[in-house]
Amino acid sequence: MINALLLLLLALPASAAKLDYETFARLHARLLDKDTAKQLEDELPHLRANLKIAEQVSAKHWTSCTVFDELAKAEILPEKAMSGLGIRREVTGGVAHSLAGVMHTYGYLFSQLKTAYGLKGKRWIESRLDERLGLPAGTFSPLTTDGEFASNLTSALLQLIGVSEKVPHAATLKPAAKALGHIEQRVTWKTSAGKTVQASVFTYLVPLAPLPGFETTDNFLLIYEVLRDRRHRFTTAFPVGQGFADGIMGTKPDAEPVFKPRFNLYVDPALTVTAQENLGWRAD
Repeated sequence: MINALLLLLLALPASAAKLDYETFARLHARLLDKDTAKQLEDELPHLRANLKIAEQVSAKHWTSCTVFDELAKAEILPEKAMSGLGIRREVTGGVAHSLAGVMHTYGYLFSQLKTAYGLKGKRWIESRLDERLGLPAGTFSPLTTDGEFASNLTSALLQLIGVSEKVPHAATLKPAAKALGHIEQRVTWKTSAGKTVQASVFTYLVPLAPLPGFETTDNFLLIYEVLRDRRHRFTTAFPVGQGFADGIMGTKPDAEPVFKPRFNLYVDPALTVTAQENLGWRAD
């Protein structure tokens, strides 16, 4: 009986054990050594299919994002690693960008870029965001057994900002939290052809519930999204501490015609800002 149990445990894929930094450091090295998503399925089952789903969800519900970290002064994920995973990358006006949904989930997990805030995958590996939003542990994970990682995250984010929209391949989720408030920036751009483009850029804060025995200074989830033509499209979501949240909540209205994208939001360099109105922090 003991030998049979041992053989069963040995037969389990590595991914059945745990989600940790060492796993993704190893997988990152394999990508640089020319492995592909198909070959990484020995550790992350169904990775290719999940990446395709994430790309579809990203195209509909997420913006584009830059792949260069301005603070760390380096690319978040090397081109070779992105290619191995099948994450599409484009260069427009000298700026490399990708679909934010797949990049900020799977791409961030594989990233080994060291930043002042830790690795990009920290939010998925140790922050326990799903549990702190009242969702089952592992909901925001490539190893989830219910739904798909990016789809689950997208569904939860929509609900957190008060939007009712079904996301294909997402588990049935009901977050216990809701946004505390938001900042809206109304921006008008002009294209090189003289066409006007308008959108609202929102920054939301969602309180994160404490967990017994879990210590952290991050107590809010920040959500950054763009509303254009009645379509909500996310750029990112990550945990922040009280000091960062206070800065967001202390934002005052202004109408200076200047807009600087934040948190890796990609804006076509050919667009020129002609007007901007920041409505300041508003409680929801």
